[in-house]
Amino acid sequence: MPKQIREIPDSNSVSVSELLTLIPDELIEELAEELSVDKWVRTLKASYLFKLIMFSLLNSERISLRIMEENFQDPIFRLFAPAIAADKVTWVGIRERLIKVKSAFFQRLYEEVYKQVGQLYSNKELGKYHIRRYDSTMIATFSHLLEGMKVGNTKNGKTQVKLTTEFTDDFLIRFQFYKDQDHLSEEVALKEVIQEATENDQAVHVFDRGLKSRVSLDEFDKGDIKLLTRASANIRYDFVRPHSLEDTFQDNQDIEFLEDSVVFLYKGGHKVAKNRSEQELRLIKFNIKSENKPLNFLTNVWDIEPSKIAQLYKQRWDIEVLFRFMKQEMNLKHFVCNDVNAIQVMLYCTMIASMLVLIFKKRNQFKSYKKAKIRFFKELLYSILLDALDDPAETERIKLCLKKFIQRE
Repeated sequence: MPKQIREIPDSNSVSVSELLTLIPDELIEELAEELSVDKWVRTLKASYLFKLIMFSLLNSERISLRIMEENFQDPIFRLFAPAIAADKVTWVGIRERLIKVKSAFFQRLYEEVYKQVGQLYSNKELGKYHIRRYDSTMIATFSHLLEGMKVGNTKNGKTQVKLTTEFTDDFLIRFQFYKDQDHLSEEVALKEVIQEATENDQAVHVFDRGLKSRVSLDEFDKGDIKLLTRASANIRYDFVRPHSLEDTFQDNQDIEFLEDSVVFLYKGGHKVAKNRSEQELRLIKFNIKSENKPLNFLTNVWDIEPSKIAQLYKQRWDIEVLFRFMKQEMNLKHFVCNDVNAIQVMLYCTMIASMLVLIFKKRNQFKSYKKAKIRFFKELLYSILLDALDDPAETERIKLCLKKFIQRE
Protein backbone atom coordinates (compact mmCIF):
# COMPACT_ATOMS: atom_id res chain seq x y z
CA MET A 1 0.00 0.00 0.00
CA PRO A 2 1.20 3.56 -0.61
CA LYS A 3 2.77 4.94 2.53
CA GLN A 4 1.44 8.46 1.96
CA ILE A 5 -1.61 9.97 0.37
CA ARG A 6 -0.69 12.28 -2.46
CA GLU A 7 -1.91 15.74 -1.52
CA ILE A 8 -4.51 17.26 -3.82
CA PRO A 9 -4.38 21.07 -3.90
CA ASP A 10 -6.95 22.77 -1.68
CA SER A 11 -8.44 25.07 -4.29
CA ASN A 12 -11.82 25.74 -5.82
CA SER A 13 -11.19 23.31 -8.65
CA VAL A 14 -9.81 19.83 -9.11
CA SER A 15 -8.84 17.94 -12.25
CA VAL A 16 -9.67 14.36 -13.18
CA SER A 17 -5.96 13.54 -13.22
CA GLU A 18 -5.65 14.72 -9.61
CA LEU A 19 -8.65 12.64 -8.56
CA LEU A 20 -7.27 9.52 -10.22
CA THR A 21 -4.24 9.72 -7.91
CA LEU A 22 -6.66 8.36 -5.27
CA ILE A 23 -6.51 5.00 -7.08
CA PRO A 24 -2.94 4.72 -8.41
CA ASP A 25 -1.91 1.74 -10.55
CA GLU A 26 0.57 0.74 -7.85
CA LEU A 27 -2.27 0.27 -5.35
CA ILE A 28 -4.31 -1.76 -7.83
CA GLU A 29 -1.38 -4.02 -8.65
CA GLU A 30 -0.38 -4.52 -5.00
CA LEU A 31 -3.92 -5.49 -4.01
CA ALA A 32 -4.22 -7.87 -6.96
CA GLU A 33 -0.99 -9.60 -5.93
CA GLU A 34 -1.85 -9.63 -2.22
CA LEU A 35 -5.26 -11.24 -2.82
CA SER A 36 -4.07 -13.54 -5.66
CA VAL A 37 -7.02 -12.27 -7.62
CA ASP A 38 -5.56 -13.13 -11.05
CA LYS A 39 -4.50 -16.71 -10.43
CA TRP A 40 -5.02 -18.77 -13.60
CA VAL A 41 -6.41 -15.69 -15.39
CA ARG A 42 -4.75 -14.62 -18.64
CA THR A 43 -6.96 -12.09 -20.41
CA LEU A 44 -9.30 -10.09 -18.18
CA LYS A 45 -7.16 -9.43 -15.13
CA ALA A 46 -8.75 -7.69 -12.14
CA SER A 47 -7.04 -4.36 -12.85
CA TYR A 48 -8.40 -4.37 -16.43
CA LEU A 49 -11.86 -5.38 -15.21
CA PHE A 50 -11.87 -2.54 -12.70
CA LYS A 51 -10.85 0.00 -15.33
CA LEU A 52 -13.39 -1.42 -17.79
CA ILE A 53 -16.22 -1.05 -15.27
CA MET A 54 -15.15 2.48 -14.34
CA PHE A 55 -14.81 3.45 -18.02
CA SER A 56 -18.25 2.00 -18.79
CA LEU A 57 -19.96 3.62 -15.79
CA LEU A 58 -18.63 7.03 -16.75
CA ASN A 59 -19.32 6.59 -20.46
CA SER A 60 -22.95 5.48 -20.29
CA GLU A 61 -26.11 5.93 -18.22
CA ARG A 62 -27.25 2.34 -18.70
CA ILE A 63 -24.51 -0.18 -19.22
CA SER A 64 -24.79 -3.84 -20.13
CA LEU A 65 -22.39 -6.71 -20.67
CA ARG A 66 -22.49 -6.08 -24.42
CA ILE A 67 -21.69 -2.40 -23.93
CA MET A 68 -18.76 -3.41 -21.73
CA GLU A 69 -17.60 -5.77 -24.50
CA GLU A 70 -17.72 -2.87 -26.97
CA ASN A 71 -15.87 -0.56 -24.54
CA PHE A 72 -13.13 -3.17 -24.13
CA GLN A 73 -12.33 -2.79 -27.84
CA ASP A 74 -12.42 1.03 -27.74
CA PRO A 75 -8.98 2.46 -28.71
CA ILE A 76 -9.20 5.08 -25.97
CA PHE A 77 -9.87 2.40 -23.37
CA ARG A 78 -6.82 0.55 -24.68
CA LEU A 79 -4.80 3.66 -23.84
CA PHE A 80 -6.41 3.76 -20.39
CA ALA A 81 -5.32 0.14 -19.85
CA PRO A 82 -2.37 -0.22 -22.27
CA ALA A 83 -1.18 -3.63 -21.05
CA ILE A 84 -4.26 -5.26 -22.57
CA ALA A 85 -2.52 -5.36 -25.95
CA ALA A 86 -4.57 -7.22 -28.57
CA ASP A 87 -6.65 -9.36 -26.23
CA LYS A 88 -10.34 -9.69 -26.94
CA VAL A 89 -13.20 -10.64 -24.64
CA THR A 90 -16.87 -11.36 -25.21
CA TRP A 91 -19.78 -10.33 -23.01
CA VAL A 92 -19.97 -13.95 -21.85
CA GLY A 93 -16.35 -13.79 -20.70
CA ILE A 94 -16.99 -10.52 -18.86
CA ARG A 95 -20.02 -12.07 -17.14
CA GLU A 96 -18.04 -15.13 -16.04
CA ARG A 97 -15.23 -12.95 -14.71
CA LEU A 98 -17.69 -10.79 -12.72
CA ILE A 99 -19.16 -13.93 -11.16
CA LYS A 100 -15.85 -15.53 -10.25
CA VAL A 101 -13.51 -12.63 -9.43
CA LYS A 102 -12.84 -12.01 -5.74
CA SER A 103 -15.14 -9.15 -4.70
CA ALA A 104 -12.74 -8.50 -1.79
CA PHE A 105 -10.34 -6.89 -4.28
CA PHE A 106 -12.94 -4.28 -5.25
CA GLN A 107 -13.99 -3.84 -1.63
CA ARG A 108 -10.41 -3.05 -0.63
CA LEU A 109 -10.10 -0.54 -3.48
CA TYR A 110 -13.32 1.11 -2.38
CA GLU A 111 -12.18 1.25 1.27
CA GLU A 112 -8.87 2.83 0.28
CA VAL A 113 -10.60 5.51 -1.82
CA TYR A 114 -13.16 6.11 0.97
CA LYS A 115 -10.34 6.60 3.49
CA GLN A 116 -8.43 9.02 1.29
CA VAL A 117 -11.53 11.03 0.34
CA GLY A 118 -12.34 11.31 4.05
CA GLN A 119 -8.87 12.64 4.82
CA LEU A 120 -8.64 15.03 1.88
CA TYR A 121 -12.17 16.32 1.40
CA SER A 122 -14.46 15.57 4.32
CA ASN A 123 -15.18 18.48 6.62
CA LYS A 124 -17.43 19.12 9.59
CA GLU A 125 -20.46 20.87 8.19
CA LEU A 126 -22.03 21.98 11.44
CA GLY A 127 -19.71 23.22 14.18
CA LYS A 128 -17.93 20.20 15.60
CA TYR A 129 -20.15 17.66 13.83
CA HIS A 130 -20.03 15.71 10.62
CA ILE A 131 -23.46 15.01 9.10
CA ARG A 132 -24.29 11.41 8.26
CA ARG A 133 -27.53 10.89 6.35
CA TYR A 134 -29.21 7.48 6.03
CA ASP A 135 -31.80 5.94 3.76
CA SER A 136 -32.47 2.86 1.65
CA THR A 137 -33.37 2.26 -1.96
CA MET A 138 -34.80 -0.85 -3.59
CA ILE A 139 -33.63 -2.41 -6.87
CA ALA A 140 -35.72 -4.97 -8.76
CA THR A 141 -34.43 -8.42 -9.64
CA PHE A 142 -35.88 -11.85 -10.43
CA SER A 143 -36.06 -14.67 -7.92
CA HIS A 144 -35.04 -17.38 -10.41
CA LEU A 145 -31.75 -15.54 -10.89
CA LEU A 146 -31.11 -14.07 -7.46
CA GLU A 147 -32.70 -14.54 -4.07
CA GLY A 148 -34.35 -11.30 -3.02
CA MET A 149 -37.06 -9.69 -0.91
CA LYS A 150 -40.71 -10.10 -1.74
CA VAL A 151 -42.39 -6.70 -1.57
CA GLY A 152 -46.20 -6.50 -1.76
CA ASN A 153 -47.89 -8.58 -4.47
CA THR A 154 -44.96 -9.95 -6.46
CA LYS A 155 -45.63 -11.36 -9.93
CA ASN A 156 -43.53 -13.36 -12.37
CA GLY A 157 -40.96 -14.13 -9.69
CA LYS A 158 -40.02 -10.48 -9.39
CA THR A 159 -38.24 -9.59 -6.16
CA GLN A 160 -36.11 -6.70 -4.91
CA VAL A 161 -32.86 -6.16 -3.09
CA LYS A 162 -32.04 -3.27 -0.79
CA LEU A 163 -29.16 -0.82 -0.62
CA THR A 164 -29.03 0.88 2.76
CA THR A 165 -26.71 3.84 2.44
CA GLU A 166 -24.82 6.28 4.63
CA PHE A 167 -23.90 9.61 2.99
CA THR A 168 -21.44 11.67 5.04
CA ASP A 169 -20.80 15.36 4.41
CA ASP A 170 -20.59 15.92 0.64
CA PHE A 171 -18.61 12.98 -0.73
CA LEU A 172 -18.42 9.85 1.42
CA ILE A 173 -20.72 6.97 0.47
CA ARG A 174 -20.97 3.73 2.45
CA PHE A 175 -23.54 1.00 1.86
CA GLN A 176 -24.85 -2.40 2.87
CA PHE A 177 -26.41 -4.77 0.36
CA TYR A 178 -29.34 -6.87 1.62
CA LYS A 179 -31.38 -9.59 -0.07
CA ASP A 180 -32.96 -11.42 2.90
CA GLN A 181 -36.54 -10.74 3.95
CA ASP A 182 -35.63 -9.66 7.52
CA HIS A 183 -33.81 -6.59 6.21
CA LEU A 184 -36.86 -5.38 4.32
CA SER A 185 -37.71 -3.54 7.55
CA GLU A 186 -35.86 -0.27 8.05
CA GLU A 187 -35.97 -1.01 11.77
CA VAL A 188 -33.43 -3.75 11.01
CA ALA A 189 -31.45 -2.40 8.03
CA LEU A 190 -31.06 1.27 9.05
CA LYS A 191 -30.31 0.39 12.65
CA GLU A 192 -27.59 -2.04 11.61
CA VAL A 193 -25.84 0.46 9.32
CA ILE A 194 -26.03 3.30 11.86
CA GLN A 195 -24.57 1.14 14.62
CA GLU A 196 -21.63 0.25 12.38
CA ALA A 197 -20.77 3.94 11.85
CA THR A 198 -17.51 5.26 13.29
CA GLU A 199 -16.63 8.50 15.08
CA ASN A 200 -20.10 8.57 16.60
CA ASP A 201 -19.22 11.38 19.00
CA GLN A 202 -18.28 13.64 16.06
CA ALA A 203 -21.29 13.05 13.81
CA VAL A 204 -25.02 13.60 13.82
CA HIS A 205 -26.86 10.63 12.30
CA VAL A 206 -29.93 11.85 10.42
CA PHE A 207 -32.66 9.40 9.37
CA ASP A 208 -36.37 9.40 8.62
CA ARG A 209 -39.32 7.74 10.35
CA GLY A 210 -38.62 4.35 8.81
CA LEU A 211 -36.63 3.76 11.99
CA LYS A 212 -38.70 4.86 14.97
CA SER A 213 -38.48 2.08 17.57
CA ARG A 214 -38.08 3.59 21.02
CA VAL A 215 -35.83 0.66 21.93
CA SER A 216 -33.51 1.55 19.03
CA LEU A 217 -33.45 5.24 19.98
CA ASP A 218 -32.57 4.26 23.56
CA GLU A 219 -29.74 2.04 22.30
CA PHE A 220 -28.36 4.85 20.15
CA ASP A 221 -28.40 7.27 23.06
CA LYS A 222 -26.75 4.77 25.40
CA GLY A 223 -24.11 4.12 22.75
CA ASP A 224 -23.40 7.87 22.42
CA ILE A 225 -24.71 7.92 18.85
CA LYS A 226 -25.97 11.42 18.10
CA LEU A 227 -29.33 11.05 16.38
CA LEU A 228 -31.84 13.27 14.61
CA THR A 229 -35.15 12.10 13.21
CA ARG A 230 -38.73 13.17 12.58
CA ALA A 231 -41.42 12.48 15.16
CA SER A 232 -45.09 11.85 14.43
CA ALA A 233 -47.74 14.46 15.18
CA ASN A 234 -49.30 12.31 17.89
CA ILE A 235 -46.07 11.37 19.64
CA ARG A 236 -46.60 10.21 23.24
CA TYR A 237 -44.23 11.56 25.84
CA ASP A 238 -43.82 12.94 29.32
CA PHE A 239 -42.56 16.50 29.58
CA VAL A 240 -39.52 16.74 31.87
CA ARG A 241 -38.32 20.32 31.57
CA PRO A 242 -37.89 23.04 28.96
CA HIS A 243 -34.66 23.15 26.98
CA SER A 244 -33.70 26.52 25.64
CA LEU A 245 -30.80 27.84 23.59
CA GLU A 246 -30.41 31.31 22.21
CA ASP A 247 -31.62 31.24 18.64
CA THR A 248 -31.77 33.86 15.93
CA PHE A 249 -34.75 32.11 14.32
CA GLN A 250 -37.82 34.27 13.86
CA ASP A 251 -41.29 33.08 12.96
CA ASN A 252 -42.06 33.77 9.31
CA GLN A 253 -44.89 33.26 6.87
CA ASP A 254 -44.12 29.55 6.50
CA ILE A 255 -43.18 28.24 9.91
CA GLU A 256 -43.38 29.11 13.57
CA PHE A 257 -41.44 27.75 16.53
CA LEU A 258 -43.54 26.10 19.26
CA GLU A 259 -41.45 24.17 21.78
CA ASP A 260 -37.99 22.87 22.73
CA SER A 261 -38.30 20.35 25.57
CA VAL A 262 -36.60 17.48 27.36
CA VAL A 263 -38.94 14.47 27.32
CA PHE A 264 -39.34 10.78 28.04
CA LEU A 265 -40.96 8.85 25.19
CA TYR A 266 -43.32 5.91 25.44
CA LYS A 267 -42.44 2.69 23.67
CA GLY A 268 -45.95 1.60 22.72
CA GLY A 269 -49.21 0.43 24.11
CA HIS A 270 -50.80 2.45 26.88
CA LYS A 271 -49.15 5.48 28.41
CA VAL A 272 -48.05 3.71 31.59
CA ALA A 273 -44.81 3.75 33.54
CA LYS A 274 -43.58 0.34 32.34
CA ASN A 275 -43.74 1.51 28.71
CA ARG A 276 -41.78 4.67 29.29
CA SER A 277 -38.34 5.04 27.70
CA GLU A 278 -35.27 5.09 29.93
CA GLN A 279 -33.43 7.87 28.08
CA GLU A 280 -34.09 11.58 27.96
CA LEU A 281 -34.48 13.00 24.47
CA ARG A 282 -35.02 16.45 23.08
CA LEU A 283 -38.31 17.22 21.33
CA ILE A 284 -38.44 20.30 19.11
CA LYS A 285 -41.78 21.41 17.68
CA PHE A 286 -42.58 23.73 14.81
CA ASN A 287 -45.83 24.47 13.02
CA ILE A 288 -46.22 24.73 9.23
CA LYS A 289 -48.61 27.66 8.99
CA SER A 290 -50.03 27.05 5.52
CA GLU A 291 -51.17 23.56 6.50
CA ASN A 292 -51.52 24.12 10.24
CA LYS A 293 -49.41 20.97 10.48
CA PRO A 294 -46.90 20.08 13.22
CA LEU A 295 -43.27 19.49 12.34
CA ASN A 296 -41.60 17.59 15.19
CA PHE A 297 -37.98 16.51 15.61
CA LEU A 298 -36.35 14.13 18.07
CA THR A 299 -32.67 14.36 18.89
CA ASN A 300 -30.09 13.83 21.62
CA VAL A 301 -27.99 16.74 20.34
CA TRP A 302 -28.26 19.38 23.05
CA ASP A 303 -25.93 22.13 21.85
CA ILE A 304 -27.50 23.12 18.50
CA GLU A 305 -30.24 25.75 18.21
CA PRO A 306 -33.74 24.59 17.14
CA SER A 307 -33.57 26.40 13.79
CA LYS A 308 -30.29 24.66 12.92
CA ILE A 309 -31.77 21.31 13.94
CA ALA A 310 -34.53 21.90 11.38
CA GLN A 311 -31.97 22.89 8.75
CA LEU A 312 -29.90 19.84 9.59
CA TYR A 313 -32.84 17.50 9.08
CA LYS A 314 -33.64 19.22 5.80
CA GLN A 315 -30.18 18.15 4.60
CA ARG A 316 -31.34 14.54 4.81
CA TRP A 317 -32.85 15.22 1.40
CA ASP A 318 -29.30 15.18 0.03
CA ILE A 319 -29.34 11.39 0.14
CA GLU A 320 -32.51 11.32 -1.98
CA VAL A 321 -30.69 13.49 -4.53
CA LEU A 322 -27.73 11.09 -4.32
CA PHE A 323 -29.97 8.10 -5.08
CA ARG A 324 -31.51 9.89 -8.05
CA PHE A 325 -28.04 10.75 -9.39
CA MET A 326 -26.79 7.18 -8.96
CA LYS A 327 -29.89 5.66 -10.56
CA GLN A 328 -30.12 8.09 -13.46
CA GLU A 329 -26.43 8.62 -14.18
CA MET A 330 -24.48 5.76 -12.58
CA ASN A 331 -26.46 2.68 -13.65
CA LEU A 332 -27.81 1.86 -10.18
CA LYS A 333 -31.37 1.10 -11.32
CA HIS A 334 -30.45 -2.30 -12.79
CA PHE A 335 -27.74 -4.97 -12.59
CA VAL A 336 -25.67 -6.19 -15.53
CA CYS A 337 -25.70 -9.66 -13.98
CA ASN A 338 -27.97 -11.07 -11.27
CA ASP A 339 -25.25 -12.86 -9.35
CA VAL A 340 -24.41 -11.76 -5.81
CA ASN A 341 -20.65 -11.58 -6.37
CA ALA A 342 -21.08 -9.67 -9.66
CA ILE A 343 -23.50 -7.24 -8.01
CA GLN A 344 -21.07 -6.53 -5.18
CA VAL A 345 -18.25 -5.91 -7.67
CA MET A 346 -20.41 -3.48 -9.64
CA LEU A 347 -21.62 -1.72 -6.47
CA TYR A 348 -18.10 -1.11 -5.14
CA CYS A 349 -17.04 0.32 -8.50
CA THR A 350 -20.19 2.44 -8.65
CA MET A 351 -19.46 3.90 -5.21
CA ILE A 352 -15.88 4.75 -6.22
CA ALA A 353 -16.98 6.41 -9.47
CA SER A 354 -19.79 8.28 -7.71
CA MET A 355 -17.48 9.70 -5.03
CA LEU A 356 -15.06 10.94 -7.69
CA VAL A 357 -17.84 12.62 -9.68
CA LEU A 358 -19.30 14.17 -6.51
CA ILE A 359 -15.94 15.73 -5.66
CA PHE A 360 -15.49 16.88 -9.26
CA LYS A 361 -18.96 18.46 -9.30
CA LYS A 362 -18.61 20.24 -5.97
CA ARG A 363 -15.05 21.51 -6.36
CA ASN A 364 -15.59 22.69 -9.95
CA GLN A 365 -18.98 24.21 -9.12
CA PHE A 366 -21.08 22.34 -11.67
CA LYS A 367 -24.79 22.73 -11.00
CA SER A 368 -25.82 19.57 -12.86
CA TYR A 369 -24.76 16.02 -11.97
CA LYS A 370 -25.18 15.01 -15.62
CA LYS A 371 -22.94 17.83 -16.83
CA ALA A 372 -20.34 17.01 -14.17
CA LYS A 373 -20.25 13.37 -15.21
CA ILE A 374 -20.02 14.20 -18.94
CA ARG A 375 -17.23 16.70 -18.30
CA PHE A 376 -15.43 14.22 -16.03
CA PHE A 377 -15.43 11.57 -18.76
CA LYS A 378 -14.34 13.99 -21.49
CA GLU A 379 -11.49 15.27 -19.35
CA LEU A 380 -10.47 11.67 -18.70
CA LEU A 381 -10.39 10.95 -22.43
CA TYR A 382 -8.46 14.09 -23.32
CA SER A 383 -5.90 13.60 -20.55
CA ILE A 384 -5.30 10.02 -21.77
CA LEU A 385 -4.79 11.29 -25.31
CA LEU A 386 -2.48 14.10 -24.23
CA ASP A 387 -0.29 11.69 -22.27
CA ALA A 388 -0.12 9.34 -25.24
CA LEU A 389 0.68 12.09 -27.76
CA ASP A 390 3.76 13.10 -25.77
CA ASP A 391 5.40 9.87 -26.92
CA PRO A 392 5.99 9.43 -30.71
CA ALA A 393 5.81 5.64 -30.36
CA GLU A 394 2.48 5.94 -28.57
CA THR A 395 1.20 8.28 -31.28
CA GLU A 396 1.86 5.58 -33.89
CA ARG A 397 0.16 3.01 -31.69
CA ILE A 398 -2.90 5.27 -31.39
CA LYS A 399 -3.11 5.58 -35.17
CA LEU A 400 -2.88 1.81 -35.54
CA CYS A 401 -5.55 1.20 -32.90
CA LEU A 402 -7.89 3.73 -34.48
CA LYS A 403 -7.47 2.26 -37.96
CA LYS A 404 -8.15 -1.26 -36.68
CA PHE A 405 -11.24 -0.06 -34.83
CA ILE A 406 -12.63 1.78 -37.86
CA GLN A 407 -11.90 -1.19 -40.12
CA ARG A 408 -13.45 -3.57 -37.50
CA GLU A 409 -10.40 -5.78 -37.46
